[in-house]
Amino acid sequence: MIARTLLLAALLLPAAAAQACINYIGTDHQGHAFSPDWIVGEELSEHLTEQVRRRWQMERAREVIAEARATPSFEHLNNLGVLLIYQGQYPIAIRQFLAIERSSPGRYQTAANLGTALELAGHDQVALRWIRIGMRRNNDAHLGSEWLHARILESKIALAQDPNYLAKHSIAGVNFGDALVPPMPAMPAGNDGKPVTQAVLQSSMSYQLFERTQFVKPTDPIVANVLRDWATLHLVGGSIENANMLYELAVTYGAPHDKLMKRRQAHIRAILAKPRKDGEDGSCAICGSHF
Repeated sequence: MIARTLLLAALLLPAAAAQACINYIGTDHQGHAFSPDWIVGEELSEHLTEQVRRRWQMERAREVIAEARATPSFEHLNNLGVLLIYQGQYPIAIRQFLAIERSSPGRYQTAANLGTALELAGHDQVALRWIRIGMRRNNDAHLGSEWLHARILESKIALAQDPNYLAKHSIAGVNFGDALVPPMPAMPAGNDGKPVTQAVLQSSMSYQLFERTQFVKPTDPIVANVLRDWATLHLVGGSIENANMLYELAVTYGAPHDKLMKRRQAHIRAILAKPRKDGEDGSCAICGSHF
């Protein structure tokens, strides 16, 4: 099984590419500058949409295959399974992680990766089971963001039964209401069943959407729903440059460009059109934990 997996992976090696990221100064919804220590605006859009992780995985493909062939340790076989996912070889990746689970049982990485491969292969119910197993094995997995992956899978399953499900539900479990600049909502439950912090909500959306947009292209109602909430989270407590860009990306993924979104974007543009207030004394309620 391992030899055949190595051969199939070796046949799917693409060319390499480079990547980079830059830090910026953000603007809060009152027009004050602050330093988020992370990328802002168009740079964030490129980070989400330019296949950064996929390119990096493909650059390492020959090395990953050689390591797994030379030393079939848990780490190397896991890395091979991840490569297979990025190559789109989902059935082979599923078999790879099931074999790893038999030989090295109980690892949270195996559960999380198997759940991802199963979802991408269209098996949402079984994928949800493995994502939950991974959360039980390690509450801190994936920067504590797997609660959102579980909610995404739950929403996909519900959407298959009710085509209007997303019109009435926030996948992330937040309710911002209809105010132009709403208050910070109550926080959803995280990996440990307790409400996440505002910073963890931000980092969870960032982590899960970065991973998901490596595989899911527009249009996709699940990504659109989370992107819209992430945009509003930035409007309320982060960078309004990011809020505006994320609203646009949500529309690209299929979110309705309704009156409320247009009003919020107009409000953002009006703030950004004014001279930024002196100093870096702006507030960032969602800073402190990011990806």
